[in-house]
Formats: sequence, structure tokens, C-alpha cells
Amino acid sequence: MTVTGVISAVLLVAGLAVVVGSCVGMAVLDDPLDRLHLTTPAAMLGSTGICAAVVVRVGLSASGLAAIGVAVILIAANPLVGHAVGRAIAIRRGATWSDPQDESTGSPGEEG
Repeated sequence: MTVTGVISAVLLVAGLAVVVGSCVGMAVLDDPLDRLHLTTPAAMLGSTGICAAVVVRVGLSASGLAAIGVAVILIAANPLVGHAVGRAIAIRRGATWSDPQDESTGSPGEEG
């Protein structure tokens, strides 16, 4: 086995271990917000390891560039999706968001 094959295999196994660990944790935890925390390692570390394994194996060919694109999209989208889902869970549980200035005076420039 070549050096690139070994490096690719190590990255692939590491990425898969993170994803499987996150999945097991999600199966064990009950609270949706706790489960939401476990999506970050899978999306950030796991997918990056798997995509890096593809890049090491095939180089900067079309498949390698596609793997880099997938990793970039997952890394960019994960915080946004996590925030949106967390906020939806909080709203469903009864949380409300309002501007503190609106509660006291009506708007920032008005005297109340």
C-alpha cells in the first residue's frame, strides 16, 4: 500500500469514527438541543476527514474538487442550520424574542 493510500485510509477511518460516534450519541440522548450539539462534530470534523481522504486519494481532479466543495458547503451551512433549528426548538418550547428597547419606550428614539 502506498503512502497516499495509508493517509487516505487513516483520514477516512477518523472521519467515519466521528460520524458514527455522533450518531451513537444522538441515539442515546433524549433532549433535542443535546442532539443538536452532536451534529456539529459530524458535519465539521467527520465530513472534513472523509472529504480530505477523497482529495488525498484522487488528487485535485473533478472528484477531489467536488469533495472540497462538499466540505466547504457543510462547514458553512452547519452553524446557520444549527442556529435555526435551535431557535425553532426554543420557540416551540415557549421562548419569545423581543427587542428590550421596544418593551420600555416603544422604539429607540422615542421618549416614553
